[in-house]
Amino acid sequence: MFKIIRILNHNAILVAEDHKEYLILDRGIGFGKKVEDQIANTSFEALYQLQGEAERGGREIIEKIDPAFLEIAHQILKHASEKLGSLDHNILLPLSDHIAFAVERIKNGLVISNPFTNEIRMLNPDEYEAASISKAIIQNRLGYEINEDEIGYITLHLHSAATHEKVDESMKVAIIVQESIKMIEEKLNTSINMQSLAYSRLLTHIKYMLARIRTNEKLNLDMDEYVQTHFPLAYETAETILIKIGSQLHHTIPRIEIGYLGLHIQRICDIAKE
Repeated sequence: MFKIIRILNHNAILVAEDHKEYLILDRGIGFGKKVEDQIANTSFEALYQLQGEAERGGREIIEKIDPAFLEIAHQILKHASEKLGSLDHNILLPLSDHIAFAVERIKNGLVISNPFTNEIRMLNPDEYEAASISKAIIQNRLGYEINEDEIGYITLHLHSAATHEKVDESMKVAIIVQESIKMIEEKLNTSINMQSLAYSRLLTHIKYMLARIRTNEKLNLDMDEYVQTHFPLAYETAETILIKIGSQLHHTIPRIEIGYLGLHIQRICDIAKE
């Protein structure tokens, strides 16, 4: 049996069982209830356990925000899981807190800006599409309209829930990608079409290259000498980018990565000449 330790509103309560705390979201679950009441452990709309290191922070979030944001975040996760599959629902409380802060900024007339929205969308298309439903959910529930930049931030939370990659790590990838694109444009003295297939392939390559760097995965085919000989400008540009990335990540980048990145940069060169 669960024991109620806090009633948040008619649809949300905090309970305890066997020294563990849970958040229950269900229509009318808190109506007519009081603290210390017992509730059978049956089927609920949503049951979230407050776990480990996150428990203290989770309690702080639950205690300070309007429970409506917990319900909104749950609704977003529910819709997202239909598209993305199984999600880590521990993201519920950070997502609730983020949405509450975003709405507060909108109330105060502050412009929400995300200079990496395009990179986030291109790197995480499925998560971005799933996050887009949050615009309608928030507007229908609260009457406030979030912009595409805010959808980009919510995308990072959904990506974290889908991959267990921390939000700040995902943002770091988006930042590195944007900086790399700018370096390529400067080196080649060109403007890259962000809607082009070459741009999409370049972003995808950098994304998986960063994943290989983190996991120390090695490429099998060495294109380094070939690219350096045939496409020296693309090779030089790739080398400059990877030196910077290595410095940012405090990680030694295998030279074999230079050739592969150089090939993608050469595609950009070829398109620029057309």
